[in-house]
Amino acid sequence: MVRVLLGLVKGGIVGAVVGVAASRVGLGAGATAWLVYGAVGFLVGIACGKPPWRQETVWTSIVKGVVGLAVCMGLYWVAHKLLGEMQAPALLLAPLGVADGKALASVPALLGPLVGIVYGVFVEVDDGGKSVPSGKAQARLEKQD
Repeated sequence: MVRVLLGLVKGGIVGAVVGVAASRVGLGAGATAWLVYGAVGFLVGIACGKPPWRQETVWTSIVKGVVGLAVCMGLYWVAHKLLGEMQAPALLLAPLGVADGKALASVPALLGPLVGIVYGVFVEVDDGGKSVPSGKAQARLEKQD
C-alpha cells in the first residue's frame, strides 16, 4: 500500500511539474504533446522505484525511463482517443492561465499528472519492494542459520 501511495505522489509531482512547464511555454498540442508525455514517462521512470544510486547498474534506471517514454506516449494516445474533444473544466483552467474551451487532452497541466500517476504506481509496485535473495546471497543466509 505504501508503494502505491509513493507512486501516486512521485508520479503526480513529476507529471505536474512537466505539465505545468509545458503549459506555460505553450507546448502540449499537436506533435509537441508526444514529446511532453514522453518526457513525463522518462522522468517518472527514473524517479520512481529504487533510486538510480541504489540500482545494481545505471542501465536499470535508463531502461525504466525509456520504457516510461513509450508507455506514457501510449497513454497519451489512449487519452486523446478516448477523451477526444471533452472540454476541460473552466474552474481548473483559470488558475493555470489556460484559455477556456480547450480539450482536456490538450492541457498537459491536467493530463500530465494523471499519466505520471499511472506509470509511477506501476514502477513503484514493480521495482520498489525488497527482493528475495538468490544464489550466493541465499546460501550465505542459510549458512548463517
